Amino acid sequence: MALISGMASSKDEYPVNMTPYREGGTEKILYRLSCAERLAGKNWLNIPVSFDTENSSFRDNEGSPVGLNYIWMFGVGEGKTATVIYGRWLEEFRALTVSVNEFLSETRSRIICYVHFLKYDFSFIKKWLHWDTVFLHGNREPLYAVSGRIEFRDSLVLAGGVGLEYIGNEVLRTKIHKAVGDLDYELIRCPQTPLTKKELHYCEMDIRVLNQYIQEKIEDDGNISKIPYTNTGYVRNYVRNKCFGHHAQYTAFMDKLTLTPDAYLQCEKAFMGGAVGPNIKYVGQVIENVQSYDIKSSYPFVMVTRYFPMGYPRPVPDEYANANIESLTVSEKYCVQFTLELWDLCPKTDYCYPISRHKCSKAIAVREASGRVIYASYIKINCTELDYLTWKKFYTWELCRVSRLRIFPKGYLPRPIIESVLHFFHEKTTLDGVRGKEQAYMISKNMLNASYGMMVEKPVREDFMFSGEKDFYKTPPDYVKQVLDYNKKQRRFLYYPWGVWITAHARYRLYEAIAAVGEDYRYCDTDCIKFTGDHADYFKRANQLALEDLQALSARMNISMDYIAPRNPKGSQKFLGVWENEGTYTRFKTLGAKRYMVEENGQLKLTVAGTNKKSTLDYIKRQALAKQPLTVSGHEEFDTRVNTDAFEIFDSELAIPPKYAKRTTSTFVDTERSGFVTDYLGNEYFYTSLSGVYVEPASYSFSITDEMVDAIMWLTHDGHYTEVY
Repeated sequence: MALISGMASSKDEYPVNMTPYREGGTEKILYRLSCAERLAGKNWLNIPVSFDTENSSFRDNEGSPVGLNYIWMFGVGEGKTATVIYGRWLEEFRALTVSVNEFLSETRSRIICYVHFLKYDFSFIKKWLHWDTVFLHGNREPLYAVSGRIEFRDSLVLAGGVGLEYIGNEVLRTKIHKAVGDLDYELIRCPQTPLTKKELHYCEMDIRVLNQYIQEKIEDDGNISKIPYTNTGYVRNYVRNKCFGHHAQYTAFMDKLTLTPDAYLQCEKAFMGGAVGPNIKYVGQVIENVQSYDIKSSYPFVMVTRYFPMGYPRPVPDEYANANIESLTVSEKYCVQFTLELWDLCPKTDYCYPISRHKCSKAIAVREASGRVIYASYIKINCTELDYLTWKKFYTWELCRVSRLRIFPKGYLPRPIIESVLHFFHEKTTLDGVRGKEQAYMISKNMLNASYGMMVEKPVREDFMFSGEKDFYKTPPDYVKQVLDYNKKQRRFLYYPWGVWITAHARYRLYEAIAAVGEDYRYCDTDCIKFTGDHADYFKRANQLALEDLQALSARMNISMDYIAPRNPKGSQKFLGVWENEGTYTRFKTLGAKRYMVEENGQLKLTVAGTNKKSTLDYIKRQALAKQPLTVSGHEEFDTRVNTDAFEIFDSELAIPPKYAKRTTSTFVDTERSGFVTDYLGNEYFYTSLSGVYVEPASYSFSITDEMVDAIMWLTHDGHYTEVY
């Protein structure tokens, strides 16, 4: 039985231009490497190299999960002209790396080999190769792994988390499209299972798309050694160079921005992300005529217009802090951070609860819903002055105690950081939709988004480790050592408290809008709000204030408003921080945070985290169609009835089958598995897998938690509230 289909001509629907490892694959790879430019310094070969695997998942006779590799691919060179080889056994790949390392040693060269989602593929090859260095940026998440003179890097992190399909269709200047849907992952395949040309073509195109992506990175960045490890690395490098390249005093300035271990830990506890969630009273209800407003680049806006901690945190005695908490939290001179204890906490409204339950270090007798505290007899939580001012609007309490209060001098972010954010926004706006500038647009867009991400990177974290003997393991953080190292770090250009206040400012603006729309509030998510009724006047006033903030920025930094608020290629001027009307939904229904469906202009749209929204909506529509009678009077009536039934189907009883959920659960298998398995063609083979990942299709349930159900019942029947002020 043939294991591999023969090569196809260029006229075939699924051309295959890969060389089998056993038919001269190694020689072709070594020849291609020998033609590559070698860079001075670390002696990198300036050429795209990539690796990928395809694997099957099944359970053995004892029910244990197995992940089995059945083909690997290795490519060198620019996308369409890359030399791509493949093998069916990982023993072959190990032999290839031995030959490549010997060549690289002889030529005193090194290569960077990109893998799209290294976490997954590394799990299959980790016991086949010797590893000199493995750097993990999370549990089981190698950022890079070095074996001899080959450094494997994760291109998924470099690409900002986008897949090869998106890269091929939207990012590349030279279009190379990933084959989609040509490999059925539910079929069990083994290294001996014959593969069709269609399947081989699928495998090949993954390599070619990735190699072309790296080739264009080489062209844009200058050479392969200048490509950072992560997408965030681009913005970090840009901003760091701007800080130190034009501001000789920056190092001295950063030397004043230090933290004690205790102050850092309090900052870490006070950090909170964006506010997300529904008005609990309306969970599960169909609401008509819901308006949606989004803030244009919320985090970048507060970065360039709001105040931040700009000095060393000074502790304030508890007695003084408790006596003066009201004046301290509205101080014009200081940012304030403290530990807050509240007794007999009660809500002022029946529509919004800003305190996050999981951020409470201690809580007694809590009623919560959607992760938010409705009331409690006692909570203890760390916060900023902005959080405190927000909570005063939405809660009352009988007793309040403040401890460990620290004050930071207030100021704006350093000029080079503000200039960088404005540059990213300007580039993103002016390049949007410009033909031939797709990758430049994506880079500027990613850098604008990553400008926030770099600000909230924690300098203290668990150390995740890997070794051949221990496999993956972790060590707890040493707060004292790591904070002191952070303070002394050369070319440090960021201050962790800045990130804490970025999200605090953004939440404060969002909760201002929620308080303004009041009882009409229905849902929010970080930088957007959905509500009923007419509140145009509030958003008009809020946008005027945002414009005034930008004008003040222009005057303060002597930067033209035309640069701060650039025009897109269509001539429309764009402003950071303004509320934009995204339209009105005919109908809206939410089942909780990150789970809602809308009808807009007769079309259904679904937002859901944890499952594929397109195929999930398709499933809901199919269920709605199945309920329709055989005859209807017209298309408009039929569509209306389908949409109505879709909203009825979208409820807490809805479960999406794996076929439509398109989500999986993964089990990492670190021990050797061997035995007999029957592939999808009915052939039985003996297999051995040293390690791998077992991937299983999973359904998705829209069920609502018991806490949410209890809260809805309580709010509907028992709640009593005063008006928000």
